[in-house]
Amino acid sequence: MITLFTIGFCGKKEAEFYDLLNNAGVKLLIDIRLWRGSRFVPWASGENIKSILKDRYIHVPEFAPTKELLIDYKGNKITWNEYEKMFNEVINHRMIDKQFPRDLLDGACLLCSEKNYEKCHRRLVAEYLSNNFANSKIKHL
Repeated sequence: MITLFTIGFCGKKEAEFYDLLNNAGVKLLIDIRLWRGSRFVPWASGENIKSILKDRYIHVPEFAPTKELLIDYKGNKITWNEYEKMFNEVINHRMIDKQFPRDLLDGACLLCSEKNYEKCHRRLVAEYLSNNFANSKIKHL
């Protein structure tokens, strides 16, 4: 059984973020943001997280939306439902399940900024991977 976690850093303090990861037993944090910087939450920049987690952190931009898709959604040019459909087409086209070894996903956690997973691409990535890897479950931290 594979357990795949997801987490967003917005609304969390740094210590709370790392406590959630550690208490869940996360083995690898997979940063799936298009841009790894964080202007409003400096501790959550990819470089800062990598300096703490070392080899337990990787950035996988293939799991991120395209720049155009993200801009259209954030700019209210498309609805969430349109974004979800288009993003699912992107990750299906990229065949992200073929780009990442199944064994590395067990205990891994997908990182994005959004506070709530319901309207975040990390949920869509987790669901796609879970649907393509038998015996898997998703836990949102």
